[in-house]
Amino acid sequence: MLYLVHCQSHWSENFALLHSLCGNGQTLSQCCCDSYICSVSSPAVSSVSVCACSAGVFGADEERVKAVREGDSVTLNPDLTQIQGFTEIQWWFKGQLFAYTNGRNHEYPENERFRDRLKLNQNGSLTITNMKTKHSGLYKLWIELNTGPLTLDFTVTVNESPSVIDAVKGEMKFESVKEGAPVTLQTDVIQLNGDELIVWRCGEEGKLIAKADMEAKSSPLYDTDGRFSGRLELDHVTGSLTLTNTRTTDSGLYKLQISSNQQILYKRFTVTVSEPDLSPGAVAGIVIGVLAAAAAAVAGGVAGVIYHRRKTPTRTRQTFLQYLMS
Repeated sequence: MLYLVHCQSHWSENFALLHSLCGNGQTLSQCCCDSYICSVSSPAVSSVSVCACSAGVFGADEERVKAVREGDSVTLNPDLTQIQGFTEIQWWFKGQLFAYTNGRNHEYPENERFRDRLKLNQNGSLTITNMKTKHSGLYKLWIELNTGPLTLDFTVTVNESPSVIDAVKGEMKFESVKEGAPVTLQTDVIQLNGDELIVWRCGEEGKLIAKADMEAKSSPLYDTDGRFSGRLELDHVTGSLTLTNTRTTDSGLYKLQISSNQQILYKRFTVTVSEPDLSPGAVAGIVIGVLAAAAAAVAGGVAGVIYHRRKTPTRTRQTFLQYLMS
C-alpha cells in the first residue's frame, strides 16, 4: 500500500493537469475521486513513482449503449449500489426537473412530456415507459451524497417504431375471407386511452403497413410501398385494422403491437384470402400453407442510451443548478 506522507501529488486525467493535492497519512484511494494517472514525489525517496488508482464506484469513465425504439421502455441506472447515504436525487431534462426522491418519497413534478410514464426505483434508477422520439435528448441526474454532490449524464436516442414485433408473443387468431371481401383484424380493445403507439406489420419480414401515434394526434401512416394502397383503415377507437378489397396475395401473418404508458399489447393474426369459387378442401389447403409459413417465421425468430458517469469536483449548489437547467 502506497501512502502519501507530507508529499505532493500531481493529478492528471487524460494527461491534463487538474490540481495539486497534499496528503498526510492518506492512501491514494482516499485522495482521488476518480481514476487518474498520477506522479508522486516525496522528500523521503529519491525517485518519482507513477501509479494509477480507482476509488470504488467512481471508477473510470463508463459508456453503455442499447437500442431503444418507439414504444419501448428504458431504465436509466446510475448504479448506486455501492453508495451509502444519498439524501436527494433529482432527474432533469431540457432544463426542467421531472422526477425527485429523498429515498423515502418519490415526486413527479407536473410535466406533460412524461405524464404517467415514470417510475423511480429504490436504487435511484428511473424507468420511462412508452418512449417516443420527443423523449430523445440529454438527461441530467443530480445526486446529493453525504460526501458532496455528484452529477451523471444520460444521452437517450429513440428511433422509429419497432422493426420487429416478437413473433411468438400474443394470442393467435385466424381469419378467412373470400377475395374481394373486407376483413377486420380485431384488437379486442374497447377504447384506446389516447397515449398509445399502434404498429401493424405483416409477413415474415415484418413489413410496416400501419402506424398511429394517438398521443401526437397525427394522421396514421399507411403502407409505404403501395402493396395495400388505399385498402387499409385503422380504427381510432380500438386500433383494429380493416383490409378492404382483399386479394389472395394478402394471405399471411399479421402482427400488432400497441404500446401505452401502462402496458404493451401483442396480437397475431393468420389471414387466408381464397378465390370465390374454391372448394372447402382447397381453402383448407391454403390455410395449412399459411400456418406453415407462420410457424417458419416463429422458428426463425430489438435509445440508444449512452451515459457517462463522473465524479464532479466540488461546486456550489448554485453552479450545479445552472448546469442542470442548461
